[in-house]
Amino acid sequence: MYKINITKAAENDLQNAAFYIANNLKNKMAADRLLDSAEKELTSLCDTPERNPLVRDSFLASNGVRIQKIKNYLAFYVVRNENHSVTVLRILHSRRDWITILTNEIVENY
Repeated sequence: MYKINITKAAENDLQNAAFYIANNLKNKMAADRLLDSAEKELTSLCDTPERNPLVRDSFLASNGVRIQKIKNYLAFYVVRNENHSVTVLRILHSRRDWITILTNEIVENY
């Protein structure tokens, strides 16, 4: 079983998305469903984290970035087999330029 670590950026992404849906779109139920789905999908990574593909971008894939769909959002994560952990890097809306966002983040932090 793998331990799930969620970065502060990913936590902020999810909270900001739920806040936007609940307050700007005036749909608290949809915001709650997003949070419930995120919890379910991210928790499921404990058992089979490598079931999802590497992203299609060669730079990100070479850094082991995988993708998990959560409603209209995408969770990006890295599996560390040496310590049985999964690190969720970001949770971004599927229409955002996630390749640029993640590439910049990896270049800045590594």
